[in-house]
Amino acid sequence: MTTLKILLLTTDPSSGKGGIATSVANCAAILKNKNIPFEVITSHSPSASKAKNTFIFLKALLKVVLSNPQKNIYYLHVGPKGSLIRKTILSLVIKIKDGKTYTHYHSPAFLDYLHNKGFWKLTLATLSKCSYKNLALNNYWKNIYETHLKQQFSVLPNPLGASSATTTERQSNPKEKIMAICAARLVEDKNIQELILLTELNKNITLTIIGGGNYEDTLHQLANKSTARDRITFTGWLSNQETKSRLSEADIFILPSKYDSFGMVYIEALSEGIPVIAPSIPAVIDTLQGLKGVAHASSATEINNAIDSVINTPASKIKESVKEKYGEEIYLETLLEITKQP
Repeated sequence: MTTLKILLLTTDPSSGKGGIATSVANCAAILKNKNIPFEVITSHSPSASKAKNTFIFLKALLKVVLSNPQKNIYYLHVGPKGSLIRKTILSLVIKIKDGKTYTHYHSPAFLDYLHNKGFWKLTLATLSKCSYKNLALNNYWKNIYETHLKQQFSVLPNPLGASSATTTERQSNPKEKIMAICAARLVEDKNIQELILLTELNKNITLTIIGGGNYEDTLHQLANKSTARDRITFTGWLSNQETKSRLSEADIFILPSKYDSFGMVYIEALSEGIPVIAPSIPAVIDTLQGLKGVAHASSATEINNAIDSVINTPASKIKESVKEKYGEEIYLETLLEITKQP
């Protein structure tokens, strides 16, 4: 289809930790399926030590230095802090080589960076100026970036991964047992403590929490003290395939996060035909707009009241609506249009 290779410069997509890893893994699968030449160049791994990550980055930098900008395009996936610094360095090197960098911005932390003049805003501004094209996850972020960085942005949402081949319609009764699930990095702002309160409030709910992070011990303590402790399970981090399997078995996905850049995990749940309850924050509202099986709530009481409105949404309708908006063909068409590949 094209003689140019797409070099994906990113955190380790096999880690399964976070939205960037998932979206890059999905992107790579789509490119492979369509026989489009690409290479994943890992610039950081969330499971590696600082010393090893230094080596990983230097190796990625060397690959970029030795690459031919006439035969490759550079697709950077950017997160906060260290990721932002690494991608800015890479973009400067690529610009010196007269290469074309397509930079995809993934972190909700960027909103704080843009509102606070200082090093991080300067770094974002430098990266956006060095990039051949800048990519936002949705229209909400496009407007934010263009207002603060004074650069033009195109919209390219995260791609949907392959969903289960079969669709099983649920026949859930909110007055009977409900299998609820969430998957996230376990940090305080993901607001998972509200799900523990929800499980106390609604004795019909069993809750599975997938993920890990610096707030994990606190959540374990809250769960152990809860009257619902026998109905709460922590799995730790799971592989992408294991997470999909757990999602397909659940009745509803709930994550009342206080912040998010896109909401990849909600899309993954919907792709399995599972209804979701998500927070009413602008980026997530934009992402989920028009999709079936979606409700918005944040507190335990609000979530409990919202369950009835989505729990019995037909799985086939949920899958159909999310595929129409974020499916493989839509993503690939948009990506090739942005990169002007034939």
